[in-house]
Amino acid sequence: VGAIRLPARANDNSDDMSKVSGGCGGKSKGGKSRSKGVGSDVAAVRTVKLSTSANGDVVSTLRRALRNDDGTDRDLLNDLPAGLRALKRSGLDLVIEFHSGKKLNRADAKVCLAICREELQEEYEVSGYGWDEEDKWGELTSSESRLLLFREAVGRRIVGYASFRLTLQGECWNCMEGSPCLFVYDLLVLPEYRRKGVGKQALLTLEMAARKARLAYVCALVTSASALGPPFLSAIKGWRDDTAAVLQMDAADPDDDSFRVYAKCVDTSILQAEQQSQSVQAYARQLAAQLAAASAAPPP
Repeated sequence: VGAIRLPARANDNSDDMSKVSGGCGGKSKGGKSRSKGVGSDVAAVRTVKLSTSANGDVVSTLRRALRNDDGTDRDLLNDLPAGLRALKRSGLDLVIEFHSGKKLNRADAKVCLAICREELQEEYEVSGYGWDEEDKWGELTSSESRLLLFREAVGRRIVGYASFRLTLQGECWNCMEGSPCLFVYDLLVLPEYRRKGVGKQALLTLEMAARKARLAYVCALVTSASALGPPFLSAIKGWRDDTAAVLQMDAADPDDDSFRVYAKCVDTSILQAEQQSQSVQAYARQLAAQLAAASAAPPP
């Protein structure tokens, strides 16, 4: 997925996520395309496989997150505090809008594509991931895509956007594996709006949306050409490099080193289980050290 272009400092507003690009720019140099993804509309032919897998009720979880009772697309911002629809600080006056890709105004979609092309085409190519404009356009405007647009309150100019899907962790391999997650494809902010907290609020909003939807993780991919993305995400509480985990999936391509996957768990039960496991492991290490010390001690 993409790049983050600013220092990872957690003590001020400069820790803004200005450039993150998701893992669906296509593999224009011959690799597997990941543009389709698992998607938001879980096809009927996939329902049995999903519902009978270790994912349990993942289908119903995703459908509740994506659809209102009448079948229309759910606006994820409606379930969050109203204050998250605007950003007024550090000299900013922005409004934040939610859109589904299939209903996104095509003029707005073209603006998003232009921002992505300007900021990330070179990085996609350098990383070996490859840039495919048609594929990126399809990603932005697909029925699976969800977006947050950041606009100037006066003038309505788009100054950034976040593109994401509610899907499974296997999204990066275009497979139905892993836990339900919010998968970030792009998070881009124009240069003059960086280091002002726009990207940081966007990430916080996505995390809150994932929690509200009862998903397990928020995931993002970073291209191998990104120098600042990994340290930025690693500096944010709860985020970690999760590449090793996704490489364990059946559909994983161990030879594809064009990107890395970062993730944050937002499922309380999983976090509690991890904490308990860490406590048990710590106790086991302490006990082993005590036994080793006792065996090394001279006899009385």
